[in-house]
Amino acid sequence: MINPQKPKKSFLVNHRIFFFLQIQTFNVDTPCQTVEDLTNGVVMAQVLQKIDPAYFDENWLNRIKTEVGDNWRLKISNLKKILKGILDYNHEILGQQINDFTLPDVNLIGEHSDAAELGRMLQLILGCAVNCEQKQEYIQAIMMMEESVQHVVMTAIQEVCWSFVLKKTTEELNEALSAKEEIAQRCHELDMQVVTCTVDIF
Repeated sequence: MINPQKPKKSFLVNHRIFFFLQIQTFNVDTPCQTVEDLTNGVVMAQVLQKIDPAYFDENWLNRIKTEVGDNWRLKISNLKKILKGILDYNHEILGQQINDFTLPDVNLIGEHSDAAELGRMLQLILGCAVNCEQKQEYIQAIMMMEESVQHVVMTAIQEVCWSFVLKKTTEELNEALSAKEEIAQRCHELDMQVVTCTVDIF
């Protein structure tokens, strides 16, 4: 169970962790040896298809260009499609809105291979993995990692999932407040009815 306490440190990409995940857990075909190998979005798109092949289907995957080379404009185009897919998946399938989390700047990832922004993108993908229907499989894979790696991955998940916890808590509070106001209004109406009845009697 993920502790809902909000982490204090931002997650920076550790490509060794993601390399482990893609080979051992997601079994994607595209080679991934360095941070730069992630910046074209191809590996990330293949991982998302493994997470939910019905949602991230072949039609969606075919929109991701695989032969982009060093063309940063094509990389950014891929990354924009992936980020939109992640946000739509969270909203439409997981029923979650990502509010209290800084979304990755895909321009910095595609053009400058920015590790911090890439880390945020990977966090969002990990968030999808541990909230999808096959989440137990992915959580078990994380539990099998060496302790130091496991800690970094769990911290990354914790940070992105905090926004889900916060939103759910806020919604529950708003529902409770609305119910309280409705009860108070109903009590006021009953009080007025009692007063009216009392006046009528006398």
